[in-house]
Amino acid sequence: MDFGNWMNRGVKRMDWIDMGCVKAGAMLFALLAAKLWPVLLSFPLWVYAVALVLVSFRPLVRFLSGEAV
Repeated sequence: MDFGNWMNRGVKRMDWIDMGCVKAGAMLFALLAAKLWPVLLSFPLWVYAVALVLVSFRPLVRFLSGEAV
């Protein structure tokens, strides 16, 4: 059994509340990292915008294409 199959099976057992908790946890981790390492907040706004586009591109393309997992 490889890691990818194990993760896919785990994610399929999650409902929308679980996914919301995962998202909230990721946001809270980012806030904690920014609080502990203030230099993260000193980057220009465009750096955050580029990072947002990079991490959003693949999920958005897969969602819009209707590609099955």
